[in-house]
Amino acid sequence: MIKIENLTKIFKVKKKGHGIFGNLFFPKYKAFKAVDNVSFSIKEGEILGLLGPNGAGKTTIIKILSGLLQPTSGSALIKGKPAEKQQEKIGLVLRSTMIYHRITGYDNLEYYAKLYGVKDIKSRINKLCKQLSIKSWLDEYVEHYSAGMKAKLALARALIPGPEILILDEPTLGLDIKTSDEIRKKLPTLNKTILLTTHYPEEAKTLSDRIIILKKGKIAKKIENPKNNDIKEVFLNEIV
Repeated sequence: MIKIENLTKIFKVKKKGHGIFGNLFFPKYKAFKAVDNVSFSIKEGEILGLLGPNGAGKTTIIKILSGLLQPTSGSALIKGKPAEKQQEKIGLVLRSTMIYHRITGYDNLEYYAKLYGVKDIKSRINKLCKQLSIKSWLDEYVEHYSAGMKAKLALARALIPGPEILILDEPTLGLDIKTSDEIRKKLPTLNKTILLTTHYPEEAKTLSDRIIILKKGKIAKKIENPKNNDIKEVFLNEIV
């Protein structure tokens, strides 16, 4: 379903100059390799966990797959085609950053449903929101939602067009234990190919069929049977 080969992404980062004039008028840049020659694949229906500390390259890989960034070199393919040409197959959750807070939950979902040409919009929205336990909040403005409600709405938004692939960037970050547990239990029931990034070793272990640990843009470890491993210990050993 997803194949990444020799993927590399280099950013130009501004170096700190000498004094105000040096910073403003004579800026200098250095290369920062956010993703460094990474290769892996994800089978149809599989849940792959990308685990790593801040700056490991997790979000950069997600943005390349979702067409928000272009790689410097290498390739990211979805069903054999460049990822940027297969965006209709992807549902993306970048926490709650892709929902609008000054309109209702229903209006958010209706907007995205129309954008993707979804048929029978009302029925689709009601079904998804019943599954995610947010149906009773649909007519409320999102700015009044809790962090957990926003996370569920963001997941519903990603599922609206019926994508084959879900890409989730730390979907439970900052959520309470109850909401995190609800989301973790829901994901395996969706019957999607899922790429999940997380900081939490136990979350990766619970959800993933396989795990890849990233460190400084490179693959530090591939774990084929996460449920049979002490992921926390492996993670800590790899990132030190």
